Amino acid sequence: MNRLLSCITLAVGLLLSSCGYHLGGLKPERMEKLETFCVRMFGNYTTQPGVAMQVTNAVADAMQRDGTYRMAPASSADFVVTGEVASISRNSLRTDPEDSYLSTEIELTIRVRYKVIDRHTGETLWQATAHGSGSYFNQVGNVQTAIESALSYAARQAADDIVLTLTTL
Repeated sequence: MNRLLSCITLAVGLLLSSCGYHLGGLKPERMEKLETFCVRMFGNYTTQPGVAMQVTNAVADAMQRDGTYRMAPASSADFVVTGEVASISRNSLRTDPEDSYLSTEIELTIRVRYKVIDRHTGETLWQATAHGSGSYFNQVGNVQTAIESALSYAARQAADDIVLTLTTL
């Protein structure tokens, strides 16, 4: 009975292993030979301090989570992702019912320009712009903490946009 159960388990395992599933996305044609990446610190062309660090960390985390490429030191990576936070715009989502000039909920949208550079040749493989947005309430608690949380969420959205582009170019 144990032998029969072992044979069935082995057969099911072999069948499932050939289903074509794999970890990570499919590589685009121009990046199919590249295996490892490095994320350089993004620049910041806004007046918001710390947003470049949030975007840099979000891109590195999203690339690792995706699993298509492996993170490596800058000296041995196949390609480098770099860029800058180009702008942060604010848009009123809700206003105070008693004062239409007072925004109660504000949306922050960040625009990130990025490049993917082949480390060996210095060739730019891809460059584009990614966007992300988050919102915060202007009249509750610590507004500065709320702004930081909204920016963090926007950075993660932009990073996910970048990773999606790099795995489906």
